[in-house]
Amino acid sequence: MLNLVKKLMVALVVLSFTMPLYAASPSPAMIAQLKKLPKSEQMKIAKQYGFDLNQLNEKSNSEVLDQSPEQDLPEQLEPANKLDDEKEKKEERDPSLPVRYGLSLFDSSISTFAPVGNIPVPDSYLLGADDELLIQIFGKENSEEKLSINRDGSIQVPSYAPIQIAGLSFAKAKALIIDRITKQNIGVEVAVSMGKLRTINVFLAGEAKFPGSYTVSALATLTQTLFVAGGVSDIGSLREISVKRAGKDVASFDLYRLLLKGDSTADIHLQHGDVVFIPAVKSLAEVSGEVNRPALYELKSGETVSDLVDMAGGSKAGAFPRNVVVERFNEKNVRSLLNLDLTKAIDQTVEVRNGDVLRIGQTSKRVEHLVTVAGAAVRPGQYAWTPGIRVNSILNSLWSDLHLTVDLDYALVVREKSELGDLQVIQFNLGKAITEPESTDNLELSARDLILVFHHGEESFNRPELDKLLYTKLTKQYTEKQLFAKVDPVFDEKLPQPFIADVSALASQAFAAVSEKKPVEINRPGVVADRVREPQNREHKAYLKFLMQDLLNNVFYDADALKLSVHLTRTELLYPLLQRLRQQARFNASTQIAAVYGEVKMPGEYPLPTKGTVGDLLVAAGGLNDSAYLERAEITRSVSQKDSQSGVRVQHINVNLLDALQGKSKLALASRDRLTVFAVPDWNIERTITISGQVKFPGTYTIQQGEKLSQVMARAGGLTDDGFASGAVFTREQIREQETMQLGKLMQQLRSDIAAKNLSAESDQAQTKPEDAIMMISEIEKTKPIGRLVIDLPSVIDADPEYDLLVEEGDELYVPSNQTTVSVVGEVQHASSHRFRSGMSVNDYLQLAGGFRKRADDERVYVIRADGSVFVPNQSSWFAVSNESLQAGDTIVVPLDTDYTTSLSLWSKVTTIISQSIVALAAINNTVN
Repeated sequence: MLNLVKKLMVALVVLSFTMPLYAASPSPAMIAQLKKLPKSEQMKIAKQYGFDLNQLNEKSNSEVLDQSPEQDLPEQLEPANKLDDEKEKKEERDPSLPVRYGLSLFDSSISTFAPVGNIPVPDSYLLGADDELLIQIFGKENSEEKLSINRDGSIQVPSYAPIQIAGLSFAKAKALIIDRITKQNIGVEVAVSMGKLRTINVFLAGEAKFPGSYTVSALATLTQTLFVAGGVSDIGSLREISVKRAGKDVASFDLYRLLLKGDSTADIHLQHGDVVFIPAVKSLAEVSGEVNRPALYELKSGETVSDLVDMAGGSKAGAFPRNVVVERFNEKNVRSLLNLDLTKAIDQTVEVRNGDVLRIGQTSKRVEHLVTVAGAAVRPGQYAWTPGIRVNSILNSLWSDLHLTVDLDYALVVREKSELGDLQVIQFNLGKAITEPESTDNLELSARDLILVFHHGEESFNRPELDKLLYTKLTKQYTEKQLFAKVDPVFDEKLPQPFIADVSALASQAFAAVSEKKPVEINRPGVVADRVREPQNREHKAYLKFLMQDLLNNVFYDADALKLSVHLTRTELLYPLLQRLRQQARFNASTQIAAVYGEVKMPGEYPLPTKGTVGDLLVAAGGLNDSAYLERAEITRSVSQKDSQSGVRVQHINVNLLDALQGKSKLALASRDRLTVFAVPDWNIERTITISGQVKFPGTYTIQQGEKLSQVMARAGGLTDDGFASGAVFTREQIREQETMQLGKLMQQLRSDIAAKNLSAESDQAQTKPEDAIMMISEIEKTKPIGRLVIDLPSVIDADPEYDLLVEEGDELYVPSNQTTVSVVGEVQHASSHRFRSGMSVNDYLQLAGGFRKRADDERVYVIRADGSVFVPNQSSWFAVSNESLQAGDTIVVPLDTDYTTSLSLWSKVTTIISQSIVALAAINNTVN
């Protein structure tokens, strides 16, 4: 259409330039193209180029009248602009409204029929004036005549008398002509056929789309004439169309019989002067839901619900005919509902009324006779249930039906025990069910049973497949840039490409959020944590949580989700079952869940099976750890009191786990029982201590409870000849943790002091920027405490009980080589190390370092021994420091005078703190090295 408009406008523009002195006069071809355009386009072009549409229509009509009457012209249905207007009205129609069945038959945009003058003529065709007959005579004489029926109804065959044939059928007229000619002229034969057919005038009245008088072929039927008039209007009847001839009804036509059954017996041939009358529609009913052709249907009196469903093409395979709803107007003209069961004959015969709405719902997607397998099976899914079917009927091979990670000791059958859908859980040994078909573990299954097969521990099968699915859904919802945006806008390095396998961390965190109601923490894999992090976008977290929640909610029912159940861990597979068990707990009904904690492989909550015991709960938890204490465990049970004011009493029950596992103890578990499995006292065979440096047999030694350092040193063979016992460095994890905590508190206090100092500082003093001070504190925080414990190793080796100590898990002892130097650090002219010489005092070594600097605090000089201990020398005056003896490996520290007042800024004070920390570490490192 757009191309046609462009061509026409180009032609008109050329015409306007070539004929500037005259009004634009388009050619007949251009007029024909213009008339094919919609009415709106015709008006635009006419206004732009000065055309008169009425003159064009008159010219077009005069050209048609000038054509030869003998020419076979196509039969014009309607003006093109009317068709376009009707098409625009249909496009503007609200798509939510139901469409009346049958009206779309006339929606075709074809505007003409092909000529009907050359189609075969039936023997029943009634001849009339202007019909043309072709008569061929052959034999002893040959001739061929083309004769038209005169207005008196006769034809004149040359050399023969007129023959009256008007009103006769073609077959009778043909026989009459042959009989007349052969009787009058013996020895000839005659062949008669139809030539050009006459045209007739019919009138369409009532609710035709374009009512009026139409000239059609004499062979035109009722339906063809309806097409000529554009069909039936929106309010016209399709089922009560009548044909009136000479004031009498000669035919009644139901278009539904033609459309629904292909019955065209009532589609009669029209005669000249016939009137086709289309009344307004009287009764309509709507059919919606699970039918093949939902729509509005026209009703006739006496039609039933069954007839209406047949009009709609019948119900679909997934329809539920037992509960059909009819919405109708009651006697008070208020809408009411009527429930019908279309499987009953009496409900099928209910008569349909005008305005009824018949709704056929969808049947439940749940399958009645099935058994579902989920989890660590090779083919999880739904299987047909038949009476007598057992577990090994579905899972009959350890190798071909189960994955290698399957837990053969623990499996569940989840069964509906009531019509309300309440569940009961039956625990069984999957390995015995398959290998020992006669055992009680090979359970007989019921309809709608669910078999849960688990992986060992927290294992899963081909987890990246599930990660890939989650990743795909995430990236469909959010672009890569949205999902993996950078937090630090200054850092411009390109993020690494997504690694789908690492999405498992996201899935695990999402499951934790679903099961424990925690927020989802999304950390981008492969990126430095302190530079670029996954954005904590609430929308992304919520969508990931939704994906995991949707998977877990549908994992037992949806076919696609069932296939993914093989990738789920034990905890994830149990989650929807535990949720169902919590939901079904009602008044006076306990929650069928028990918990186990302590020395088991999989602590947590588990479904309480029918007649479940302590042994069953231990099997569900994956078994006991090696450190479990078998002689005693404890069950904590809540016992309801008969007295309503007493509430719940907590009861503790001791259990022998060895008897429980061997089946000797038949103590049944109760709702909300909590089993605690204790560890063997002092159980820790993995406790070790590391000894390195100058010992004869350095390495990692396993220790036992109560063992002392002297005993471990004896196992290590003692010190080598080069071992420096006084400089031994002994570290302990507990002390390191304490020092880290204390350092954190100190840094927090230091930040507060810096803030207070900046607020109270004088305006004329040079101040350090707060951000610079904070940066310096960050540098201090990078200094990690080592957790050193000062020991007297020589006394320890001698097993002196006053100095010996018990060793703990993670202790480390380093024995350096012999030291021959003394170091001087801090506020001296030249910090340096000097060879140790016996008899030299602290003052002597300070003089070797050039003496004190101006800012030195000579009253607080201290010495760090090689073993980590500190002593402060006695002093008699400012210039003299006591001659207390020094030892090899000692470090003399001269601190900064904190009372020294100059125009130093806060930066200097922070630097002092850092330097003092570095001095202390340097002393220790010097000892170690």
